[in-house]
Amino acid sequence: MIREFGILNTLVDPADEEYYGIPTPGSYLAGTDGRVVGKFFHREYQVRETGATVLHAGFDLPIDPASAIHDEVHTEGVSVRAELAATALHTHQRAYVYVHLNLDEGLHVYGEPIPEGYAPTWVSTAATEGLVIGEPQYPATTPFSIEGLTEQFHVFGGDVKIALPVTSEIREVGTAAIDVTVGYQACTDQMCYLPQRHILRIEVPTAPSVREAGKE
Repeated sequence: MIREFGILNTLVDPADEEYYGIPTPGSYLAGTDGRVVGKFFHREYQVRETGATVLHAGFDLPIDPASAIHDEVHTEGVSVRAELAATALHTHQRAYVYVHLNLDEGLHVYGEPIPEGYAPTWVSTAATEGLVIGEPQYPATTPFSIEGLTEQFHVFGGDVKIALPVTSEIREVGTAAIDVTVGYQACTDQMCYLPQRHILRIEVPTAPSVREAGKE
């Protein structure tokens, strides 16, 4: 039945016979027709997504710009914005930092794989101890070629969204910081701007989980 509904916890190794196939706490999302459209499961049962993360990552609903913690920078042809799908992080909560590169029409940035001599699009992070940052999740690229060149490119265009999962292990009330470094080179089919590198900072309030706070 778990397989039929598509909610099997795939984080457990099938060779682990003691736990494989046993239901574990998690969340699954149902659409208006009753079909499962998304799921959130973690090896650590205490981890839960924030409400804004569920709505955006699961149902593709927009994040309210007025409530999102964000930082942004604008350069020629490209606007870069980093926003957190949460207004605060409690212990064991997971949210996503979404990095948006909004490109002017006719511009693209490069994805991987990329020929030598060109600058790929990348992100890296540094965060307050106790914030665990996962691997960046890049969107799919589009094949691209330029007349007269033998190289084959893979590019992003339009609104490029890169997702970074963030889980809090901080148990104190305070503020934590996430520094997101974004690198890219914007080009048309005729010319390229110089490679860019920007650091965006997100500062988020932290607190114990509701359960832990109730024990104090």
